[in-house]
Amino acid sequence: MGYKGFAGKKRFWACLLALGTSSIAVQLVMIRELMSTFSGNELVIGIVLGVWLLSTGIGSALGVPLAEKARTERTLFVGHVLIAVMPFFQVAAARALPLLWVRGEMLGLGSAIALSAAILIPYCLVGGGMIPVAGALLEGKGVPSKVYIADNLGDIAGGLLFSLVLVYTLSHWDSLVALGLLNLFAAAIMTSYAGIPLLLLLGIGMLAARPLHLFTLSLRFPGQAVIAHKNTPFAQLTISKTGRQINVLQDAICLFSTGDLDMEAVAHLPLCQVEQGANVLLIAGGVFGTIEEIVKHGPKRIDYVELDPAILELEGIVGKSLSYTFVQVHVGDGRLFVKKTSMKYDAVIADLPDPENAQLNRFYTQDFFDEVKSILTDDGVLSFSLVGSENYLEEKGLAVNRSVYAALKNCFDHVLVFPGITHYYLASDVPLASNIADILAGRNIATRRLVDYDLVTMADPFRMDLLSRLIAREDVPPNRDLSPRAFGHLLDLWLKKSGSPKTALYLIFVLILGLAALACRRDVLRFTILTSGYAGMAFELSLLLLFQVIYGYVYLRICAFITLFMIGSAMGAFASSKFKKSAARQMIACDGALIVLAALAGVAALAGSSGKGPICLFSMQYVVIPSLIFLAAFSAGCQFSAVSRVAQGTGAEITGRLYVADLAGAACGTILTGLLFLPTIGILGVLISVVLLKCLSLGLNSLSVLK
Repeated sequence: MGYKGFAGKKRFWACLLALGTSSIAVQLVMIRELMSTFSGNELVIGIVLGVWLLSTGIGSALGVPLAEKARTERTLFVGHVLIAVMPFFQVAAARALPLLWVRGEMLGLGSAIALSAAILIPYCLVGGGMIPVAGALLEGKGVPSKVYIADNLGDIAGGLLFSLVLVYTLSHWDSLVALGLLNLFAAAIMTSYAGIPLLLLLGIGMLAARPLHLFTLSLRFPGQAVIAHKNTPFAQLTISKTGRQINVLQDAICLFSTGDLDMEAVAHLPLCQVEQGANVLLIAGGVFGTIEEIVKHGPKRIDYVELDPAILELEGIVGKSLSYTFVQVHVGDGRLFVKKTSMKYDAVIADLPDPENAQLNRFYTQDFFDEVKSILTDDGVLSFSLVGSENYLEEKGLAVNRSVYAALKNCFDHVLVFPGITHYYLASDVPLASNIADILAGRNIATRRLVDYDLVTMADPFRMDLLSRLIAREDVPPNRDLSPRAFGHLLDLWLKKSGSPKTALYLIFVLILGLAALACRRDVLRFTILTSGYAGMAFELSLLLLFQVIYGYVYLRICAFITLFMIGSAMGAFASSKFKKSAARQMIACDGALIVLAALAGVAALAGSSGKGPICLFSMQYVVIPSLIFLAAFSAGCQFSAVSRVAQGTGAEITGRLYVADLAGAACGTILTGLLFLPTIGILGVLISVVLLKCLSLGLNSLSVLK
């Protein structure tokens, strides 16, 4: 059936390590590429992961007959060649998608899913199909468990390679070249000398095609000349030129264009509320002109916090605002800076995008507003902007503003909102002034647009009063860290603007659940694995969100936690065969462990989100969250191995079926948790869903043992 003995083991490990490394790294590349194509919409992450997991699961099922009938080495040789070559076409297709729609058009949910699926599915089917085929290289017992361990080790290597090396040193295209060469090497191990010339030709072709990187990248920005492009751990930064206008884009979202004057409102509205010579904290946006406007008020000190150091390198292109001696630059997360600083500020300005994802939502919650209040002087002011509308506020946009306004009113005595295409919020414990033009005139500050154009409508008393009455609703629950309602409302707003009714999203959820039910087929063992796949992904997303809430987007540490999850899964699968308890009892014990861990994670979420002391912060970061992630992954991996020993069939059959169930459950965990549960019921609601599902699994497994 397959090559046995030592050579078979060598090929088995070479195949799955190369496949796992490539799969995770390519997955991360495609998430970043499609995020850029679809203007940074975080919904794309859920779509990509969901399509990826489901398609890989289907591929695993299709690979079972191949493992039993086909020539194993030849099949894996072809598979590795395809895995090496296909990502280049995927990236090129993702970058060329903007050519298919009118510039500025907002695509609907259906289009985003269909186009993403068309690009991703072929690769995932091939990668998933290779998993049971690789298992056919081994003989003896425990093949599914060995496949699971090897696949996880490859995933660990891929995650670390991309997040610690490739994202810092290579472009996405060059990263694919490196991964392609790795797979060509794995393909060489699967073939005789006859296949080597083809592999050499493909390797030379990959290296020769490197100039296609900038060509394909230009397809994403029709009508613009790409001047420079850089990958960072946080996003893709692009500088383009349209005529004489220079544009700075982050994941294809325009951060700044020469001639843009929005920074006037960002700076002058809050600083007209405080005396000159103020201490100012600015979170993001400083190099794009905001600091230059703040300087006109004669500040004593400006602390400027920017998450991505690559943005600071743009200062030479768009201005010289960091050259002032009273400007102190801090690289890191703005919220973590607020938690740790001992300074008192007269003004805190958050120059950030809307709460479009869980990371950004943290800056629009009652919890954050409380933290900001603790570092403000008695008459200090907080300022930020939020999605608005100049003349008509539809219900979804109102819902975003109402949830944030409710959170703000719970923290500050006075809230003032200037209406417009963007709403500008000011909050303080002292009365706020709306006569901005008079104050600017008194300080001899001239503006190019604010006073003569925007401020006329923004400071209109009738418009301000009308907006205040629309968003001030006592029955609206506030936006919170553990219940990111503003994020959920913005998701609804995107669906409405793009012409995608929310029923379409619910239909997708029903379809995902239907496929999950099909993967189980009334089989208790597969249901057990499916619920563990769901629990693992729900744990990972919930605890990563909790970590973000407390510490901010610390990229390498989040990457370390994802890798820790993979390590826990591999160690759990390995340890399962060493335990003395029977496989059936291990299954029950793992169900119970996941239930207990979900309850403990709920307690940790409540304690961690409100804890501020150094002991609490240290414990949550280095002990509690890592331990919960590792133990949840260990339990899931142990259960997978135990179920594989109880299941009936050949090694390839068991591997294929269990992988389908595991990946279907993980897809449910990704899509349901990321797109429905977290924005609506929050972290605690997600953990409750884990408890309920694993209680059902525990009950069914207990009944099976009693029979």
